[in-house]
Amino acid sequence: MIDRFPYSVAPEGYVPAWQALRVENLPAHRAALNLVSYARKSIYKKYTASAEVVHHFDRQRRVFRHLAAQPAAGRETSLALVGDIMWLRDGWDDFLDPGVLNHLNAHDAVLGNLESVISPRFKVPRLLPDYMTYNSHPNLVRAFRRPDGRSTFSALSVANNHALDRGEQGARDTLALLDELGVPHSGIALDGGRKPYVTFEVNGIKVGFYAAAWGLNSFVKPNPNVRMNALPGGIFEPGATIELPEIRSVLADMAAEGCEYRVVALHWGYEFEYYADPGMMRVAREVVRLGADLLLGTHPHVQQPCETLFVNGSEAQLPSDLRGAVADSLIASDGPPRKALVAYSMGNLATTMFTFECKVGWVQSLNLFRDAAGRVDWLPGETAFVMNAPRFGGRQRRLLMLDDYRTQSARFRRVPRWEEDYFAFLREHLLGRE
Repeated sequence: MIDRFPYSVAPEGYVPAWQALRVENLPAHRAALNLVSYARKSIYKKYTASAEVVHHFDRQRRVFRHLAAQPAAGRETSLALVGDIMWLRDGWDDFLDPGVLNHLNAHDAVLGNLESVISPRFKVPRLLPDYMTYNSHPNLVRAFRRPDGRSTFSALSVANNHALDRGEQGARDTLALLDELGVPHSGIALDGGRKPYVTFEVNGIKVGFYAAAWGLNSFVKPNPNVRMNALPGGIFEPGATIELPEIRSVLADMAAEGCEYRVVALHWGYEFEYYADPGMMRVAREVVRLGADLLLGTHPHVQQPCETLFVNGSEAQLPSDLRGAVADSLIASDGPPRKALVAYSMGNLATTMFTFECKVGWVQSLNLFRDAAGRVDWLPGETAFVMNAPRFGGRQRRLLMLDDYRTQSARFRRVPRWEEDYFAFLREHLLGRE
């Protein structure tokens, strides 16, 4: 075992049982026994982590802000990262505000996770505030389109715990819709007919996109005709040997196919926690060592700060006072120096989840460009937030840019101070004090 962070981390100390609950790997009967604690965690969240983890991300925020302030070396290609696109019970035809659509469409490419089956043959559940399984109307995805009719999304992950909520037929309908809309997707394959990753090209940059999850919900039965890209079990445990044979193979195949920017989207982590677990950080290092340039994380439904990993001495470009800050974020691998971004959890984009924190979405822009050697590099771009507003002026729901949410709220009520306090907290949580 490597005797340094994050391979060796002191425990956090006392954590209430309801905050320590993690249902992701529990069998269904044990998860059911912990329903009260799960509800409590979903409402109140877990904002804390061990002192080492908190200190590490304090330093990482400084690095992220420094990189965001740097000018790109050449023509920029803008990439938007978003989180979970979840079940909506109604309002599919007009939930998406033009401000959000215009913001996303201003990017050359957009990546996210579709966390709902979309099948017209099954009913869309509407009665309760949330459900254990999801199905949505096709307009949830159709709403995201560019002025020329193409989908806003350049690629979507469909690897998540809700992928088989309506069985094989629901999965087939979901993939058929994405194929109809021309949206490349990775995560599940039917009848073994697809390779595990997809590619797309933007401004002369060929991008590879692979998605995986650590499994289905424990009460959902696997289907032999549907294969989901899955992370191996046990790799997040302290001291575990991290072997990722499929990711290794996929990243090598992407490189052989000429992909200059390789993305791995993982549906992982623990719901309602504001910091990445050290086990995730260890796995992230291996994914980057194998060749990933971006790890796009989803599942916790709240946002976690990013980490920049520096490969083969690329930290030399940092000012001297920041090089020490990334001592635990250095990786040796094959190939030239490069850096990689790990977005551990993007939270939600579109959702009906009932707690305020889960209604706030994050859109993180990255600017890709070619460096002096002609290799693709990246820098952080704009950090923006959106809000899933349940009702405005008789509408069932609306997905708004945060400033538009403030403006429209003012027509009906004053934005409460505690909401503004949360917005300020979230920005500082992701970016640090500016």
